[in-house]
Amino acid sequence: MSVDFKNLETFLEVARLASFRAASLRLNATQPAISQRVAQLESQLGVRLFVRESRRVTPTPKGRELMLYAEKLLALRAEMVAAVGDPATLVGVLRIGVAETIVHTWLPRLIERVSRDYPRLTIEIEVDISPNMRERLISREIDLAFLMDTFAGEPLVSRDLCRHALAFVASPRLVGGNTTMTLEDLARHPIMTFSRRTKPYEAVYEAFNRPDLPRVRLHASASIATLVRMAEQGLGIAAIPPAIVRDHLADGRLVMIDTRVRFPDLSFRAAWLPGVDVRSREVIAELAGEEAASNPFA
Repeated sequence: MSVDFKNLETFLEVARLASFRAASLRLNATQPAISQRVAQLESQLGVRLFVRESRRVTPTPKGRELMLYAEKLLALRAEMVAAVGDPATLVGVLRIGVAETIVHTWLPRLIERVSRDYPRLTIEIEVDISPNMRERLISREIDLAFLMDTFAGEPLVSRDLCRHALAFVASPRLVGGNTTMTLEDLARHPIMTFSRRTKPYEAVYEAFNRPDLPRVRLHASASIATLVRMAEQGLGIAAIPPAIVRDHLADGRLVMIDTRVRFPDLSFRAAWLPGVDVRSREVIAELAGEEAASNPFA
């Protein structure tokens, strides 16, 4: 009896996602095609693999047993391909979640390199905050994430990428020649930074959450482009990594504010779920590490 690897992969996705519909989206196939592959596998093995309920499916005892063997077989196949195959043969779609700081620094170089070295691999980019990306990794909505390391760790595999400083920048129209400011000076202006639930927001909030300071107007945005634009227009002082506004600082559209406040660096990591068929994630994470290390603005 010969068992099709594609049917095994489909079975595993349905089992992991507990849904034929979710598996069809993950595998870029129609739901009838997913159902047909599972039916073929059930026919070949002569057993029922799933209990179908109204909103989800769960593996039967035989289905759970098959999951163990399927994972071993697919892992062995991936190991074989990695050992003897041409790296340029990476194929398929890789969904990557990316923190916006990375979008504004070395991500374009990474995408250019992937396009050159792995022409058969399609990259889909989604920009999000790190807590959301961690949740989406675990739910298998994305395959790989470049996120702040606060949210890495179990059950994810991860590797270091880069570190970025967090500092205050503003339009010279707002601060004039006064580029040395205390926290009290800063608090007289609106302060703008990353979204709530992110490490930068929490760090900035804690810095100003003191009884001896005026009540600060702390504005949050998930869009760095919006923060930069607002800072350019003199609507407030932005707490962001200077690396993402290096051109603005160089031509004088923004200036750095010298202050005694020192925030911890923002550390970024590549993260993904362990398991079978992770070769493309490992390869791209390695390339990301190389591009991050060569980034002169980190």
